[in-house]
Amino acid sequence: MSGIELLVDEAAGRLHCAVVKKTVLTDLYADPIDMTGAWASLYLGKVAKIDTRLDAAIIDLGHGLQGLLSAKHVHFPGGDASEKRTGIANVLKPGQMLLVQIKAEGKRGSTSENHKMPRLTTKLYVLGHHLVYCPFANPVTMSRLIERTDVLNMTAKLKAKGGWILQPHAERADVDALRAEAEKLLDEWTGIQGAEQTSEGKPRILKGGPTALHRALFDYGAGAFEHIQVGNRKIFNAMAQWCAKYDPVLAGSKRLRLYKPAKVGQALLDVEDVLSEIDMLDDKRIELNSGGSIIIETTQALTVIDVNQGSADSIFRANEDAAKECARQIRLRNLSGAILIDFIGMEERSQRAKIVDILETAFSNDPGNAQVHGFTRLGIIEITRKRRTAAYAEKLK
Repeated sequence: MSGIELLVDEAAGRLHCAVVKKTVLTDLYADPIDMTGAWASLYLGKVAKIDTRLDAAIIDLGHGLQGLLSAKHVHFPGGDASEKRTGIANVLKPGQMLLVQIKAEGKRGSTSENHKMPRLTTKLYVLGHHLVYCPFANPVTMSRLIERTDVLNMTAKLKAKGGWILQPHAERADVDALRAEAEKLLDEWTGIQGAEQTSEGKPRILKGGPTALHRALFDYGAGAFEHIQVGNRKIFNAMAQWCAKYDPVLAGSKRLRLYKPAKVGQALLDVEDVLSEIDMLDDKRIELNSGGSIIIETTQALTVIDVNQGSADSIFRANEDAAKECARQIRLRNLSGAILIDFIGMEERSQRAKIVDILETAFSNDPGNAQVHGFTRLGIIEITRKRRTAAYAEKLK
C-alpha cells in the first residue's frame, strides 16, 4: 500500500487537490473555479501585434485574453525560428490565425504587462493520462522507470504522424488501455484540427487545460493513490467521467470514495486538517520541529528563503530540517523561477552534500522539473524551477 491519499474538494472559490502521505500534506494542486487561461489550454489565436524588441508576438486568444508567443516557441516545418535565426516578423504577420497552447500561466498581479500574459507555444501536445501526443515531434520519449517489455513493444508500434511521451506511471498500465488511449488522443487531435477549419477567423478556446484534479492524476497516475476521496457530488461525477475515459476499473473500486460527513456542514479538507495547513501557505515564517525556522520572501525577480537556527541543538540539524521543509513549501506554494536558500554556514563538505541530496531527493518526481545547482561560495543554494501553473499566492488574488 502506498500510504498516499488524494483529497479533493472546493473551498473559498477554489478547487483543492491535496496529496497527503502518511498524514503529511506533501503536494497541492489548486485552481480558481472560474479560471481561464489555464496551462496546456489549446486556442485558435490571432496575431494582434508583432514586437520586434521582444522578438515575440502578442496573440489574441478571444474574450479579452492575450498571450505572448516568443520566436523560439514557434514551430514550422523543418525547424523553429530560433534554430534558423529568423526574427518573429519573418515568421508571423498581424491578423494571421494559428493554433497556440499555453506553455506557462500568466502572472496575476504582476506590475509588468508582459509577465502577466500567459506564455504560448505552437509546439503543441494533447494530454491524456498515461500518454501525451505531440503532433509536431518525432521520437517516442519515455521515463527510464518504464521497464515492462509489453509496454515498450506496444509503444514502438504506435503509428501516427508525430511523437509520444509516456508518463512514468504507464509502467503500471494495461497495454490495451494504453493502446485505446493513444487512439483517443489521435481522434482528439483530429477534432482540434477540424475546429480550426470552422472558426470563421475568430479567436477562441478549442480545448481547456487540465483542472487541478486532472493535473494531480496526470502527474502521479491514479494508481499511485491508495484512496481518492472527493468532497462533493459534482466533483465526484467529473471524476466518474474521467474514469470512464481512462480508468474504468477505478470507477467501481473502493479506492474512489465520495466523502460522507459525520456531521452536517463538515468539509473533507476540514476533517482531515488539510485546510489549516493550506491557510498557512500565505505565512512568510515557518517554524520547524528542530526549533529552527525558515522565512520565505518572494520578489518580482526571485524567491529567497532564509534559514534560522533558533533553538535547534545544532546547525546541521537546523539545516537538515529546513532543507526538507523548504522543498515541501516550494512544491505546496508552487514557486518557480530562481529560488535561493540561505542555509546556516557549515564547515564540513559532507554536511553540504547531505543537504543537496535531501533537496534532490525531494524534487526527484517534481512536475516543475526543479534543478538543484548546489552551494555558492557564500553558502547559498541555487534552485531553478520551471513555471507551469501560477503560484498558489497568485491564485488567491
